[in-house]
Amino acid sequence: MVVLDYLIIHELVHLEHPNHSRAFWDKVSTICPNYQQQETWLKRNGVRMTI
Repeated sequence: MVVLDYLIIHELVHLEHPNHSRAFWDKVSTICPNYQQQETWLKRNGVRMTI
């Protein structure tokens, strides 16, 4: 599931950038160019997710 990949990428980038700075989002977008789509999906559906 692509959204799970995004969640893992998001958390791993926090190891390098502990906040949501511009550098953080630049790194996320380098690895996951469509991360905004995953965030939108999570905002709409995340409450129903089970892992």
